[in-house]
Amino acid sequence: MSELVEVSLRSIYVNCFATFIAALIGVPVALILDVSKFRFKNILILVFQTLVGIPPVLVGLLLWLLLSRSGPLGGLNLLFTTTAMILAQIVIALPIIVTISHSHFARVDEKIRLLLLTLGANKFQFMAAVLRESLSGVFSAILTAFGRVAGEVGAVMIVGGNILGRTRVLTTSIVLYTNTGQFEKSIFAGLILLSIAFTVNFMANLLSKKV
Repeated sequence: MSELVEVSLRSIYVNCFATFIAALIGVPVALILDVSKFRFKNILILVFQTLVGIPPVLVGLLLWLLLSRSGPLGGLNLLFTTTAMILAQIVIALPIIVTISHSHFARVDEKIRLLLLTLGANKFQFMAAVLRESLSGVFSAILTAFGRVAGEVGAVMIVGGNILGRTRVLTTSIVLYTNTGQFEKSIFAGLILLSIAFTVNFMANLLSKKV
């Protein structure tokens, strides 16, 4: 039981922190894509849309090649740590947040945009207004990203190694318990994972109604 508590706490930390960092990066990027006009804007949007469907095992493999001792970032000694797992989940979550957030920003009524420009809003004020009009969509993007990383196995298994007491999380525990025939533990870990996802979604929905 103590093992599952430790694993659950590590899962909450890794999933929430990765989603938080991805949101800090992704939402501003989506805003900039919405309000700015530059030559390769549509290509960049297409790249993020394509990366939404990137296989997590491919993310794990690429990060492993970067972080391994023979890789360009091998000197950082990040492989088989929670930091590497967080990096993998950020890479997975970021295009989801950017793509969904941008789609909601693009739906903001043109009349509101024209009114803001008429009132003399600067770029920062314009972006803040667009964000305020799309908050529910942004929350939806963040929750979708959290759901994706919370159920992720492949990437975190590759860069984390599923090491007991260091990098084992609920999803990798479920795989291990199932493969070793510990079905009771596997089901219990799955129920904990569902409970965490439900709690995060419930709290986020409450927050979105108050904003």
